[in-house]
Amino acid sequence: MARLASDPHYALSAPARSISSARFAAPRRLSEKQKSNPLIKKAWERLSCIVENRGKYLRRLDSIHGDRRSRIEKYIALGNIAEAVLLRLDLATSVLGWIDEAGRFNLNAQCRIAEQSGISTGALSRLLSGMEAVGYVYKRAQKNRLDEKNENGLHLVRTKVLIRFTKLFWRDLGLAYLFERAQKRALKNRKLQLQAISQRRSAEIERRSLEQLKRERSTSNWRKAEGRKQAAELSTQTLPPRDYEYARIRHQLIVALAIEQNISASAAAVIADERLASELSRRRT
Repeated sequence: MARLASDPHYALSAPARSISSARFAAPRRLSEKQKSNPLIKKAWERLSCIVENRGKYLRRLDSIHGDRRSRIEKYIALGNIAEAVLLRLDLATSVLGWIDEAGRFNLNAQCRIAEQSGISTGALSRLLSGMEAVGYVYKRAQKNRLDEKNENGLHLVRTKVLIRFTKLFWRDLGLAYLFERAQKRALKNRKLQLQAISQRRSAEIERRSLEQLKRERSTSNWRKAEGRKQAAELSTQTLPPRDYEYARIRHQLIVALAIEQNISASAAAVIADERLASELSRRRT
């Protein structure tokens, strides 16, 4: 079944976007509006101090290797990426991404999150793999071939990764209730957002259809006028010497054929001559 453009999984196979290095040159920070959200506020407080809260929240992360505790680096990395993750979190889907003005879902690049957080992409990838192993994160990756080629003539490949934080993550963070409330509110807003986008798209399609109809009518009227003009010229210039009544009938027939069949005057003249010749031959016999 075809996926909607607003579905996060659709973004995996969507055409790759060009990543501008100057767009987010300065690290992005949580806005005051985002901090006013109870879920974001509480999650920011707990995740930014996750090293101190080790054993109190996200306890499954400490048991990735069975009886052996996880290295402290995972908690340090999680605390570092907390702000970068929360400001990119789409509450309606719990995915790192956003809906653009056209209603398409776009995924955030892991390299940007790592750059803003001050950690390597490898450390971020290892952290997410560990969180996926304990059920805190749902990941899907897809490789897309780009039009650009390297110096060896091979097409470059960009890997897109969908990252969704599961309900288990929010429950072990002690924010399950706040997440359900925030997601329910975000889903209502998303529905209204998509409806507004659909209405704008329908209005744009209607406007373009009307413009196309006007152009087609104008072109049709111009062709008919040109056909009548050419038919008149042909009837006076290329008409063989015949009587006036025959010339008048031939001219009227050429104009009628050019308009009715939407053909050129020369083609209409050929058809008219064939019909008149057939009619004359029938009368003579």
